[in-house]
Amino acid sequence: MAKQSIPQLPAEPRTQLGTRTTRRLRATGKVPAVIYGHQQQPAHVQVDSLTALELVKRHTHVVELSHEGVQEPCLIKDVQWDHLGSTMIHLDFARIDLSERVKVEVQVTLTGEAIGLKEAGAFLEQPLTVVEIECLATDIPEKIVADVSALGVDESFTVAQLKLPEGVKLVTDGEKVVATIQIGQELDETTLTPAAEGAEEPEVIGRKPDEEGAEEGAEPEEKGKEKAKDKDKEKK
Repeated sequence: MAKQSIPQLPAEPRTQLGTRTTRRLRATGKVPAVIYGHQQQPAHVQVDSLTALELVKRHTHVVELSHEGVQEPCLIKDVQWDHLGSTMIHLDFARIDLSERVKVEVQVTLTGEAIGLKEAGAFLEQPLTVVEIECLATDIPEKIVADVSALGVDESFTVAQLKLPEGVKLVTDGEKVVATIQIGQELDETTLTPAAEGAEEPEVIGRKPDEEGAEEGAEPEEKGKEKAKDKDKEKK
């Protein structure tokens, strides 16, 4: 497998920390980040948010950070997003040696039209979208493709069936299901009928007695008068 070129990502030192500082930093188009690992002191830096976002969208794992005259190959270890999941608010970079094996999560993409989808009501599920692998830092694939063309109804495509590039080893359990085809359950028409003929009307929980009387055609006030008359008769 051909070695991948490592994208460059310029970084600037970040001397001031804290919530207010990072908020102002993001307003200028930068995103705060930290570089750690290899028994060195953590380095607080800032990188261009648009450049970093483009790398993350391309599922880039390894970048070469240049800061203060130093170039360091690093693994994009963690990306923190805002509550909407649309804006990056922080990045974690782990220093690596390009000759060492690393463990990373890689996207799984489905390809092919499964034969099981020709059945009426069949649908494809993908319960697993990423798998963890181990390989050289320079051999991390952008994604792993799973061909589900031969997948039939009630059949599953497992992690063990994934075809990996040379030198890449699976860490995720091979029995985990990547994709499966199921038949949707058809609803019986009788279950859609609010009340079957001759069936009792379901009780409305929390309904007040006066409300029940009002639904039966008697005004609440009139029912109250009738109850008062009944009590007077009992006293007599």
